Amino acid sequence: MTTACPVVGTTNDVPPPNHPDVDLSKDGQTCPVVGATTDHHHNLHKHPAVPIENISLTATECPALKQVVSQPKSQAMDDEVCPVIGPATTVLPPDHPDVLKAKEGDVCPVTKATVGHHLNKVHGHPSVQSAEKGAVCPVAGAKV
Repeated sequence: MTTACPVVGTTNDVPPPNHPDVDLSKDGQTCPVVGATTDHHHNLHKHPAVPIENISLTATECPALKQVVSQPKSQAMDDEVCPVIGPATTVLPPDHPDVLKAKEGDVCPVTKATVGHHLNKVHGHPSVQSAEKGAVCPVAGAKV
């Protein structure tokens, strides 16, 4: 069973075919695309080889990923397909800064995502102040 990333809520565990080669068994390496470290990503798998000529390498065009958002689990998590990381929840983590206060050119220090690409596509997380210790987030499946 694939679990959701506690930061961006993606259930996709396969980087795109054009992703730089990274030895996922070694901790301490940082992805140049989204800033994720290999420390927390030992669950990733290399994408099967695909011919790269004349095809789009975005997740939104992947025949497997663009249909996954219609699955009941993806709909329950409010998933959309991000062109970089694939299916991901559109609900930000509870401790995420308010994107409405950010400028269009601002960049997320965690994921390197730009505000301009995410305006009106992501939503604030419901309050978790009254959640019991150990409660599970209905959006990303992470424990509170």
